[in-house]
Amino acid sequence: MTRAAHELFRERRVQLFTGKGGVGKSTAVAACAIGAAQRGLQPLVVELGHRGTMQTLFGAPVTGTPSEVWSGDRSSGGGSVHAMRIDEDEALVEFVDARTKLGALVRRPTLARFFHAAPAVQEVVALDVLTRLEASVNPRWHPILVDLDSTGHALMFLSLPEVFEGLASRGPLRKMLDGFTALLRDERRTALHLVTLPAELPLRETVQLHTALTDTHRVALGALIVDRAPARRFDEADLERVSELDASDAALVRRDVDRHERAGWAIARLRALSMPTVVLPERLEQPPDLLALAEAMWA
Repeated sequence: MTRAAHELFRERRVQLFTGKGGVGKSTAVAACAIGAAQRGLQPLVVELGHRGTMQTLFGAPVTGTPSEVWSGDRSSGGGSVHAMRIDEDEALVEFVDARTKLGALVRRPTLARFFHAAPAVQEVVALDVLTRLEASVNPRWHPILVDLDSTGHALMFLSLPEVFEGLASRGPLRKMLDGFTALLRDERRTALHLVTLPAELPLRETVQLHTALTDTHRVALGALIVDRAPARRFDEADLERVSELDASDAALVRRDVDRHERAGWAIARLRALSMPTVVLPERLEQPPDLLALAEAMWA
């Protein structure tokens, strides 16, 4: 029996989310954060780059500093959701300044190009920010929910300790790299959740990612979140009456039944990965009902 997904959402301090582009990853992050706040936790959503997805989902500004984007019913013990984005340029200035005292010089075009050309610089500065956030006490964010990029970039992010292995055997750089490795590989603090859809291509990529991560043990796997599972709109009685329908209606029923069956097959395949699984319903409303999704995720 696998652990319930909501236990992982509550216990792990750093929650990483990844998945194929377009599978609903950012929406899952936002819903998970709201569910955490409703249960009295202090969640912080961290978005990489300039995508602006969280600002759209929450309808509130998201900058390089944590700010409140959602607030629940405080009278019943609920909390609020804060969010921030890691701006690579600003984070790089802070990173370099803390170690070289070059600070503002990094903003000069020549030096900026030099530092941006360094291998995996985006991943390094992002991990540096996350390490500092995880170590923070006031405020003590819990959980820290990280909206990673799609699976290819996420693998690069997670393999950063191996990329730099052997570059430094001691000193400040070695200490920093050891800190990154400890954060990513400590299953008591960090979990990686996989977000996918009940369809063939996302299924295939999720299985491949699961295999790669299981083989390398780069990070503890958390929950599997299957978004947009279609509801069954027709039952056996409807199918028996298909012959009574006109051709277009009969085709609609058969297409819907086939779609539901294919989704069920995909979900069964995904459950075979033996990860705590959350199945979120298909939704038509835009923007998505984050409160309903939060309840589904934390059920």
